[in-house]
Amino acid sequence: MDASVEIAQVDEAAAAPGGTLGAIALKLAGSEGSGENASRLTASLSFAGSVLDLGSRGMLPADVDLAATLAAGANKVQVDRLQVRTGRSTFDFAGSIGPKPATGTAGEEPSYRYDLTSDGSTLAPSESSEPALDFIARVAGVYQTRSRKLVAEQIGIRSGAASEALGTASVEFARGKVPGISVAFNVHDMPVSHVKQLWPWFAARNARLWVLKNLFGGHVVDASLQFQVVPGRLGNGIPLSSDEVFGRFQVEGSRFDTAGHIPPIRDAVGVVEFHGNDVDIALSSGNVYMASGRTVAASNGTMTVKAANRPPVIGALDIDVAGEASAIAELASYEPINGMRRVGLLPEDLSGTVTGHVKADIPLQRGVDSSKLDWLVTLDYKDLSLGKPFEDQTVTDADGSITVEPEKAVISAKALLNGIPAELDLTEPLRDGGPPRSRKVALMLDDKIRAAAMPGLSELLSGTVKVEIDKSGTGNQTVSADLTNARLDIPWAGWSKGPGIPANVRFAMAKSGDTTTLSDFDLNGKTFSIDGGVVLVNGALSSARFSNVKLNRGDDVAVSVKRSGKGYAIDISGRALDARSLIKQFTSDVDTATKATGSDAISVSADVNSLTGFHNETLSNLKLDYSAAGSRVNGLKVNATASSGAAISISNTTGAGRRALNVRSADAGAILRFLNIYEHMEGGSITLALAGASDGPMKGQVDSHNFFVVNEPKLASLVSTTPAGDSRSLNEAVKANIDTSRVKFERGFSEIEKGAGYLKLANGVLRGPRIGTTFQGTLYDRNNKMDMTGTFMPVYGINRLFGELPLFGALLGNGRDRGLIGVTYRLRGDANKPKLDVNPLSVIAPGIFRSIFEYR
Repeated sequence: MDASVEIAQVDEAAAAPGGTLGAIALKLAGSEGSGENASRLTASLSFAGSVLDLGSRGMLPADVDLAATLAAGANKVQVDRLQVRTGRSTFDFAGSIGPKPATGTAGEEPSYRYDLTSDGSTLAPSESSEPALDFIARVAGVYQTRSRKLVAEQIGIRSGAASEALGTASVEFARGKVPGISVAFNVHDMPVSHVKQLWPWFAARNARLWVLKNLFGGHVVDASLQFQVVPGRLGNGIPLSSDEVFGRFQVEGSRFDTAGHIPPIRDAVGVVEFHGNDVDIALSSGNVYMASGRTVAASNGTMTVKAANRPPVIGALDIDVAGEASAIAELASYEPINGMRRVGLLPEDLSGTVTGHVKADIPLQRGVDSSKLDWLVTLDYKDLSLGKPFEDQTVTDADGSITVEPEKAVISAKALLNGIPAELDLTEPLRDGGPPRSRKVALMLDDKIRAAAMPGLSELLSGTVKVEIDKSGTGNQTVSADLTNARLDIPWAGWSKGPGIPANVRFAMAKSGDTTTLSDFDLNGKTFSIDGGVVLVNGALSSARFSNVKLNRGDDVAVSVKRSGKGYAIDISGRALDARSLIKQFTSDVDTATKATGSDAISVSADVNSLTGFHNETLSNLKLDYSAAGSRVNGLKVNATASSGAAISISNTTGAGRRALNVRSADAGAILRFLNIYEHMEGGSITLALAGASDGPMKGQVDSHNFFVVNEPKLASLVSTTPAGDSRSLNEAVKANIDTSRVKFERGFSEIEKGAGYLKLANGVLRGPRIGTTFQGTLYDRNNKMDMTGTFMPVYGINRLFGELPLFGALLGNGRDRGLIGVTYRLRGDANKPKLDVNPLSVIAPGIFRSIFEYR
């Protein structure tokens, strides 16, 4: 028997829901058996142009060819060939189909069983760029006639030598509905390219498309896939849920493509999971290779795609990175991040090591506006250096972090800024409307660094200081510093602040070329303050104007300083100034005092209404002009009025290789108290005149008349104390009680030699109606040692006894007259606390013998 039936393709308008069968061709051939040959019926069936309609998931076209044989008594149909062709894929199977024997189980429905194998099929999905996959397979199961359900109880697929996928599937047919489909697969040790080809086109379509386009190479170590929908579910417009479709793929050695121009992640080890239309990728490790050859190590990464079925499809990337600074910078410069576009540095400008974290929205389809994507790059770097200046600053050995996001970059670091240890906190806007630009820098300046970078400040500042610089927006830089742990010196004023005394300074700094201007300068402490402005040139002081200077309580002056050649010109004017620190500095010893001013030339001009000195003495209407270079005083002229109304004048002049110092005052006691030279003197006049070569000692004399010494304790002690080795005091020796509470002197005189670090006195005398003394010797030498000798007699006056008169010495006297009763003495040792030795025999010896016992 031979029969042939052909049915033309059904018109689309009349096609049943779920698809069309296309053109059908059926051929039947039969033969009656004889002998050992059983009767048989052969059939061939083809469907050409068949289409399975999956609604919104599209159409699945297919051509089917079936050749089968039914032999009498076989109780099954032998499938000689079952070939299904869809797109570039071909499935060739052979096997058998027949009634399934009843088992007697309650509720069992009639069914047919089948067992099909393929010795060579080819998979090549149209959406995949991978090469076509050849595989072998076995499918065995049943078709349940009553429930119209095709069940694949066993599915086995093998590609290559050892790669296999095992699973189950079922298709449930319902009239007028899209079939329901259930698929479950497990994969072990299969190349990624094979898994991509084997992934059913109808299962997790968006996740499948992403894997097809973005995952290449490597192996799937383990994978699982489950897909289960009821009839009519596919194409009903409702996205598949995480319970309907989900899967997990563990991959090694793969390549993940990202988006934009960011290079792919290679050698990747990770997991791809999907649930419904959500895709989660976890990356354990991988490497990013840039076109330049630089490499970035990636780890602990994730990329999450939510609702991959709804455009725009955007993945959330979250990944750790590590590598050389140049490589990280190159990675961050790619779109859509492009975090380096406004920094002004190229990757090759950076060196050092970087670790960090990248979070970014990654567009997974074309047409997404990258300006609306969010991203965040946080990096920690070590030993980072810039190969070229950044904003005119050289940055090296930086340890810190940088955070970059669409609106701004924030940098925090400890680094060497132009070779100076610094702490940096910078904010850089990356788009219009971003935060204002901010530059906050804290410099750690010790003496060595400051001497190299700012040599002009070494004489004013010592100790480690933290200087904070804040430049926000487009304005000037604001600088502040805590000077508590530093020593601050103003040598021209004889003023200093030691470490530990709280102090702060703040000013606005503007730089133009080599010139730096410090405006709104404010230095303040508990008892002092300076306000004004400063100009530095090449780091050295050029000029300064301070409208308010208060170094001590009660100060009220203005000071201007201007660089003049290698020196400074200083002008001081105002209502009141406390001069005690200045006096203390310059009366200690001119050579020692002027060392504090360094070797620079200094000129000072002062006009102050009231000048406060020691012992509550004040001078009024002070006019001063002073110039010096190091320890050499070139000129000094002072005019003032004491509180008593007496005039005071001081002049120090140089010329023709010589110098001269002259002091005159009609109130000697006032000037000595003011200068803290001697507090027990009242009234009197004083004249000092010294002269000498400009490079040698000065010689001259001091002469004072008609003054009183009041309440001098050492004078009282001298006349009342019994010397060691004797039995009488001076009062007892002269049989009188010498009154030392207020002693008048008619004259005080001494010849003076003042050299570098020493002061010698000769032919000294103090003479009064009742007490007198002579003296000579060294008041102090370069080692601050004293060695003075003399004679004290109750017949004459005395200015000051045994010590602590820096100008006159311990004892001054007139060697012309010597009484019959007196003592000889010697002062020696530390000039501040000399030791007094008295010859007791001289108390009772006649004057002629006293000369014998006098110390030589």
